[in-house]
Amino acid sequence: MEHPEDFKDDDRWLMPRNPMVRRALQIGGGIAPYLAWLVPIMDRVLTPKRDVVTPALMTLRTDVRSDLRKDLKQHVAMMQAAQIDITPAIEEQQRRLEKLEEHTAELNHTLTVLSDEQLDLADQVRAMAGWVRNCSMAGLFLLTLMFVLKLVQAIHGMGH
Repeated sequence: MEHPEDFKDDDRWLMPRNPMVRRALQIGGGIAPYLAWLVPIMDRVLTPKRDVVTPALMTLRTDVRSDLRKDLKQHVAMMQAAQIDITPAIEEQQRRLEKLEEHTAELNHTLTVLSDEQLDLADQVRAMAGWVRNCSMAGLFLLTLMFVLKLVQAIHGMGH
């Protein structure tokens, strides 16, 4: 039996001090990957044939397949039965969109007409404002003229 003092600390591995044991470990470490490759081959050679299990697995496989096919057919049938033809709904939506486009075109035309009328009204208001300003200036001029004439009349009337 080896004691802990029989091992030395060599870099990162604890290696035994005995050169025979060390050499055996080196050879075993070199052969280990090849032995790992042999395990599947030895498993096939040494394991008994599974002919007894294979027919049972085959019947299980066919049973599972038929069950899956049956379930899949049922689900597809249910989906087809539940499927609603959406073509009429799409056509209805298209008709609604066409009506909305017509209403939008009418609203656009109405807005254009209203904006033109608003511009005409604004021009008429500006013209009216100029006319009122001119009339008020003429009225003020006439009022001032009348005041001056009354003042002249009052001065002439006192002198006689």
